[in-house]
Amino acid sequence: MREMRDADPRALGLKGRLPPFVLGFLAASFQIYLLREFNASFAGNELSFGLFLGSWLFWGGIGSFVKPRGRPEVVARRVARLYGLAFALFGLGLAGLRFSHKLLGVLPAELTGLVPALGFAFALSLLVSFPLGHGFVLNARLLDGDVAAVYTLESAGAAAAGLIVHFLLIPALSNWQGAALVGSAASAVVLVAMKPARWRFLLVTVLALAAGLSLIDVPAQRAAWKPLRLVETVDTPYGKLQVIRTGEQVTFFDNGLSVFSHPDIGAAEETVHFALLQRQGQRRVLLIGGGASGGAAEALKHPGVRVDCVELDPAVIRLAGRHLQPRDRAALDDPRVRVFHSDGRTFLARAAALYDAVLLSLPEPATAQVNRYYTREFFEEVREKLAPRGVFSFAVPSAENYLSETLRQFLSSLAATLRGVFREVLAVPGGNCVFLASDGALTIDPGRLSAAIASLGLDLRYVSPGMLPARLHPARVKELEDALSAPDARINRDLVPVSYYFHSVLWAARFGGLEARLLRAAGKVARAWMLDIALLAFALGLAFLAVFKKRSPARFLVPMAVMGFTTMAVELAVFIVFQARFGFVYGKIPLLLAAFMAGLVVGSLAGRARRRPKEAAELAVVQGAFVIWLLLTTGSLSGAGGEPVLFILLSGFGALGGYLFVMANRGLLGLTAHLGLGYGVDLLASFAGVILATWLVIPLFGIPALIWRLTILNALCFLYLI
Repeated sequence: MREMRDADPRALGLKGRLPPFVLGFLAASFQIYLLREFNASFAGNELSFGLFLGSWLFWGGIGSFVKPRGRPEVVARRVARLYGLAFALFGLGLAGLRFSHKLLGVLPAELTGLVPALGFAFALSLLVSFPLGHGFVLNARLLDGDVAAVYTLESAGAAAAGLIVHFLLIPALSNWQGAALVGSAASAVVLVAMKPARWRFLLVTVLALAAGLSLIDVPAQRAAWKPLRLVETVDTPYGKLQVIRTGEQVTFFDNGLSVFSHPDIGAAEETVHFALLQRQGQRRVLLIGGGASGGAAEALKHPGVRVDCVELDPAVIRLAGRHLQPRDRAALDDPRVRVFHSDGRTFLARAAALYDAVLLSLPEPATAQVNRYYTREFFEEVREKLAPRGVFSFAVPSAENYLSETLRQFLSSLAATLRGVFREVLAVPGGNCVFLASDGALTIDPGRLSAAIASLGLDLRYVSPGMLPARLHPARVKELEDALSAPDARINRDLVPVSYYFHSVLWAARFGGLEARLLRAAGKVARAWMLDIALLAFALGLAFLAVFKKRSPARFLVPMAVMGFTTMAVELAVFIVFQARFGFVYGKIPLLLAAFMAGLVVGSLAGRARRRPKEAAELAVVQGAFVIWLLLTTGSLSGAGGEPVLFILLSGFGALGGYLFVMANRGLLGLTAHLGLGYGVDLLASFAGVILATWLVIPLFGIPALIWRLTILNALCFLYLI
């Protein structure tokens, strides 16, 4: 059998077309699984999401700048071996994430701040994304410099990975099992097809690594959680659920964040009783989250109550049935309780009957995903489903006595948002601040609440006549009310998630350091300085290039950079819009990614089909199409038309981006022989789009402001091209 070192890459069995496809497949699947594990290790919110995705794009771009050296047969051999190496480094990255807290010297599930998360994100991406980015250039060399073909095939592989991971692997396998399967299968296909030297040894090594990952998944999790005791873990389409037992208490974690502990009688009592004590004879209660943590059992203490519990992830109820005390398991099986597995907002919007009380028992808005339950739009939906004089309630972490400025801003934003919807809003001071809202009268007078408790014969431990006078002392209530009445409080909206920003500042403030100072400083910068001055500087730079650098590579690099920046920022914005309008996005990310990548394939194929294009003229046309598509996007933010509209939007941006890349790169290669230059600029601009969108523009100014600035950015590039 002839070894690869003697082969001409153009004479390979698959003519070199298979490796670029597998490259895209590996890159997308590795990215999905690393992101899922990264979120579980670093209490994943959109800041950590942006850190990881930005780091991935950054090192991928740097890797594509490295020029391949050697004869074509040497490059072919390197391509084949690269896939096995990438899979091995991917496994090392998964292990590093699994034991990240031990490497940092902190307890499992202890918050670590953004700086350690940034360090891990950059280290992981250097390990995995850098070689994959270099693989793009190697594949282009393997195909005699046909960058457009590599780009098309890589995009097709990424689209296939999104579909397979979403529909087949995530529902059936754990993260490590799915990662082992896709990584080993893709690497094996390339090794068998291209047969580099010692390919059998490499194949056995890859398969052994995959088997090892699958077998040690749960034991590795147990080892990572020590000295705590992990009793059960499951990966679901919604996240990674883990159950920790400490003595008689069990704590449920979802993606590294503590969802609830049991027994936690105080939290369960304040979730339920401050609201239900407001009215006598409340019958229909909606409990969003918290049913498994004792909320349902507490609500059933009130005579005549019937409870609808809504829990997004069915696995939460299944795990609760195996690990909770009999009393709380019995509450979920009580005929007065109905359990629905649905997104809370979707369930509320479709509910036909009105509720006497709606109790929200979810974590605080630490992510844009949870923030959608604390926005004006959601509060309006709650108000529509409340019976006359019905009560809405939720609790968020606070402080017993002193409110820092950051905590005051966070709580004030929630209070102001509630007051914009309900006539009456009260706040209960304490370690958790309990908000009550209604269009009828409310009271937190300890005497009246105690009388209601006595008349109902309730046996309570924390929301009790003995505890209420101290917690609801008039001086404490007045101090909290004054703190939450600040005139500078901002309204929290679905598409302008300011409470999520304030909570991010609050989170970063726990660790001090650079991240807290940067987030606070960003919140003080006016929109004009942060966004509009940047656009003005960009316009001046384009004017300089148009006058003095007419025939430079910038003519093609600028639209590629604008395309990368725009498509990635829009992709993140669509993720958040999808979450806000239609429910959880965590499990839909692979499918949304596949839609975008499918568009890239269509656009790049259309670009390659143009035999004698006039690159400059066609670039201007495509850039103008970007402006039109962005204008259409602004009209789709309401969610009108349902989920398909957002998939169509992403596919459209992908098609435009794919066509533009092929046209611009064709013109660029007429000026430079660097095969990876355009691809690297695309990825680095995408890195900038991720960081700015997730860290600054969306949480501070909202998605509409982002889309409008992107429209102006692309309009400026259009003017530059014509």
